[in-house]
Amino acid sequence: MSSSSAARTNLTSNRVQLHPDEVIGEGAFRTAYAGTYIGGNRNSQEAVCKCFKSRYAGLEADFFGSDFDAADRAIRFAEEWNDLCDDDETILVTRGDIHTIGGKKYLVEPLIRNFTKFTSNNGFIADGQGWHGKALEAFSHFSYHRSGGNLIVCDLQGRYKHNRYANSKSRFELTDIAICSRRCLYGPTDLGEKGIDSFFHNHVCNQFCNVNGHWARPRRTRQWFPISSSTSMIRSSQANLLALTNRSTFQSGFGGILEEGSDADY
Repeated sequence: MSSSSAARTNLTSNRVQLHPDEVIGEGAFRTAYAGTYIGGNRNSQEAVCKCFKSRYAGLEADFFGSDFDAADRAIRFAEEWNDLCDDDETILVTRGDIHTIGGKKYLVEPLIRNFTKFTSNNGFIADGQGWHGKALEAFSHFSYHRSGGNLIVCDLQGRYKHNRYANSKSRFELTDIAICSRRCLYGPTDLGEKGIDSFFHNHVCNQFCNVNGHWARPRRTRQWFPISSSTSMIRSSQANLLALTNRSTFQSGFGGILEEGSDADY
């Protein structure tokens, strides 16, 4: 068990060198470039620098404005989770910084190698991930229970870092998390009540669920979105469609749903 911070940050490194000719991921909306930290605790370590493509600059303010709120909320849930779970099941959530380079805004984070997409925000849950995937499914369920059914932490992606010498130092390192909330408070990746419903439509409780008593979950659920490992986004003007009282379902490319290519989920 751990009572330390669940934040994975840039530490004291607040400068970065962008490598604009080295694209390490590209999706529909964003491009991820390689970078290198300069100075501080992460001096010379690899960074990833993510920016929106110019045609989607309208999403930038909403995304950057909500990204830190979502990360901070997820970090608090991860700290509660870490106090309950075994040491090798602890979770760190990446919280990067905004850098303006050449007039463009970049979200800069420590790079994660050997990247895995465990879940998305539209109900997708990856098969074949063993206990790692089940633990992260349970973390989403835990966040729903601890929030009184108001939200889930989802879109869980990153890596499991195994330390063969010290089991207590093994951990999940996650980035680009999303939150689906009943009040749609967390930007374009917040798919609201229908995002919550879609997760539970596919989630089967496992050995990591209900570890400290019965966890709440919705009784009747439905899959509202095309199931995809890609992260789904919706414009704020369409948020009214995400309430369970609205019976609209979604198809890829219609009804306001935008999909971020999975190769840009770094």
